[in-house]
Amino acid sequence: MEINNDMELLEILRSARVEGKTVSIVGTGTHSRKSADLIVSTLKMSGFEIKRGEVVAQAGASVTKIREEAMSSDLLFPSLYDGTVGGLLALNEAYPISTGYGTPYSFTQWAKVVTPVGILKWRGLIGSKGLLGGFTEASMKLFPRPHRVVTFTKRVETEELIKLYGQALGLKPLAFLVEYDNGYRLHVSLSEGELEGLESYEGVPVVEDSDRGSYMVKTEDLSSFMELMERVKPIYAYYIHGVKWSKVYTSEENELNGWEYFPTGDVPGVVKKLKRVLDHWNTLV
Repeated sequence: MEINNDMELLEILRSARVEGKTVSIVGTGTHSRKSADLIVSTLKMSGFEIKRGEVVAQAGASVTKIREEAMSSDLLFPSLYDGTVGGLLALNEAYPISTGYGTPYSFTQWAKVVTPVGILKWRGLIGSKGLLGGFTEASMKLFPRPHRVVTFTKRVETEELIKLYGQALGLKPLAFLVEYDNGYRLHVSLSEGELEGLESYEGVPVVEDSDRGSYMVKTEDLSSFMELMERVKPIYAYYIHGVKWSKVYTSEENELNGWEYFPTGDVPGVVKKLKRVLDHWNTLV
């Protein structure tokens, strides 16, 4: 079922609430594996406009197309997501360049979302994975496009990692990524300057993108990530400076006891609390 505007979506949610039906809101559908009584697509709502360093886009607009049009104006839309704007906001995924530009929550100026209780204009629902409402429109900041990005990388011991951390932050990195795989590997992406003694390559780093067996763990800074690694020694993990959540792959969930965490496919506890207010009928799945 395709919608053309937010009022149509509101009517669907209200009817489903009365009839006791479940609803899932998708864009292309490639990032969602949900099942529901009603699958609502926003693809007809695909308009967007770039002006004065921002993009105002409907939920079904292609993030790839926005990124390409922004580049033609020498601007950067700082996300590698390949779905629609609605999915981008629902997931609020972090990428290594989130160090320099933040997650979608950070660079979104306002977002309109349709919930079972009405239409809200509130950024606070970004990252709720469709459980609280469907995004229909948003305004997001664009940034000057860097013309050269070089990533410096090295497998490091603890002391050297701490030393390079201080050096890298002084250079205002676009990406600061630390991977853990029975040891640490540092990746620092710069548009200016360099880190001596490290290997380098053009472009930005990429990370493991499977959610199976992974958890999002609260890590306020590099020291808390390193403490987590020393205690848990997971199969694999990574930390992106500025995001405050690390992705950790472990076969033993109980190893995370004492840490604030949730399975990657789930949502933070605050979303579940809001669910009781905005959708206690469990209309949205």
